[in-house]
Amino acid sequence: MNRLHPRSAVVRIARATLQGGFFGFFGGSLGSGMFALPWFAVPALAVLGAVVFSGYALARYLRFQYELDGDTLTVESGVFARQSRQIPLGRVQNLDVEQNILNRLLGLAIVRFETAGGSATEATLDAVDEAEVKRLRNYVRTHDRDEAAETAAATSDAVSETATAGRSAHADLPGVTGPTSTHTGDAQTANDLGEPVSASVTEERDQPDGSLLFAFDQRELLTYALVSVRPAAPVLTLASLPLGMDVVWAVLRFNATLAGASLSGPVVRWLASSPETTRLAVFAVLSVVQFFLLALVVSVALTVVEYYGFQLTQADGDLRYERGLLRRYSGNIPLEKVQTVTIRENVLMRQFGYATLAVETAGYSGGNQQSSQGVAVPLAPREEVYELARDIEPFGDLDFDRPPKRARRRYLARFSLAAAGLTAVAYAVDSLVLATGYWWVAALLFLTVAPAAHLRWRHRGFDLDESVLATRSGFWRRTTRIVPYYRLQTVFVTRSPFQRRRDLATVGADTASSSSLLGGVARVYDIDEGTATELRDTLRERLTAHVAGLRTGDRASDADA
Repeated sequence: MNRLHPRSAVVRIARATLQGGFFGFFGGSLGSGMFALPWFAVPALAVLGAVVFSGYALARYLRFQYELDGDTLTVESGVFARQSRQIPLGRVQNLDVEQNILNRLLGLAIVRFETAGGSATEATLDAVDEAEVKRLRNYVRTHDRDEAAETAAATSDAVSETATAGRSAHADLPGVTGPTSTHTGDAQTANDLGEPVSASVTEERDQPDGSLLFAFDQRELLTYALVSVRPAAPVLTLASLPLGMDVVWAVLRFNATLAGASLSGPVVRWLASSPETTRLAVFAVLSVVQFFLLALVVSVALTVVEYYGFQLTQADGDLRYERGLLRRYSGNIPLEKVQTVTIRENVLMRQFGYATLAVETAGYSGGNQQSSQGVAVPLAPREEVYELARDIEPFGDLDFDRPPKRARRRYLARFSLAAAGLTAVAYAVDSLVLATGYWWVAALLFLTVAPAAHLRWRHRGFDLDESVLATRSGFWRRTTRIVPYYRLQTVFVTRSPFQRRRDLATVGADTASSSSLLGGVARVYDIDEGTATELRDTLRERLTAHVAGLRTGDRASDADA
């Protein structure tokens, strides 16, 4: 059994000593004030807390052990309650590596094993050195390649007719030879020939990163930071608004002092002598402008910190990413375990011809958020993104069928109700609280109802390609999901009461991807009810044909054995 690197024990003990000393000092100070403890109680409790916490940290380090044996990762942990977990390597979907600043200085890294269907990261090694990271990554990669080779060898000559029948049943899946098919590299050539690839895998066990597919330079990183929107940016900006408005008013007064009789002076004096409603309106406008500017600055900073030095490489049938300024993340995305390919384009990206590519596997994605976003390429020209998407999961040119026009009338009614509700709220607040008389500004939302309904209808649709189902939705951030038929898990049709009134329905195509666990199912929205039923039956037929082909291949393999 292996232990974590000794330097990680030093870090843990030092951190625990500080924490224990702080809690002991805090408890001693509180006890001295409430119970009149002697003066030496405070330093004594601080020392005691430091000793207890550091001792427990040392015990946790000594009791944590792990071992890679055959096709299993065994992890033993626990000080008082011992735990022993055995994780089959075949279930490992992603192996993610994280390095904060301290770990990078010490040459350490945190390794996370993420498995299919898990509700949390299955195992975390905090922390090991970089040589051990390379060994773990190559071991897992080699296991996957060996497993694929064994399957290919077992189904080569003896079951060639069965394999041919399986491919015929999936003639709409180009490049797919079964659940263990790979997409790129030497393994693909070996599998096409029906030969084992174990020898080549062994030779490549220590092969480094592979070929570079994509990398950010400084200009591309800044472009991505400007055209993308970070969800955390508005929250951080709202927290800074009170202080920010003080800064805005201070700047205005400072400009007035410097400019003397310039425009700034009269503006400030005019604001000071204006009615309260006017000052409130000006304050609101300044707040909105400041909010967007600060949100942009915060979003750019967050994006630069997260995606600094981003690069994507390909080796041994895997995609490997690296990124991060303060925290360095890296990990593998096994191509044979990709469930869904997603292309995202917000309004700015579409304007300048850019897109984002995400690939999603069946592993839990709550680790470092790289997996949860599944970002393979943060920003690239749209043509390059689609080219790489086709390399990952082959599909042809997509021609999306939009929902029927009566779906657009549904959106029009929905947005009209939303605008009416917001106008009523604005009128009530103005009448009962503000009394400004400007409640009617909210009614201007009705001007956006018709364009919003049309844009939602225009940017929704689906396409049944020969090998994949493609769905599209969203205007502000248009999302195109590419779902291979052989990755489908369930297909379902939903109809809300409002949809039934217009004979509409929504079809959902669920896979084992991590985004499906969070509600990111590929959906075909608001299509004709009859079309929805036909689409569901078609998808189920292709899924059933694939499952039947797999079972036939398994029975033939058992008979041959």
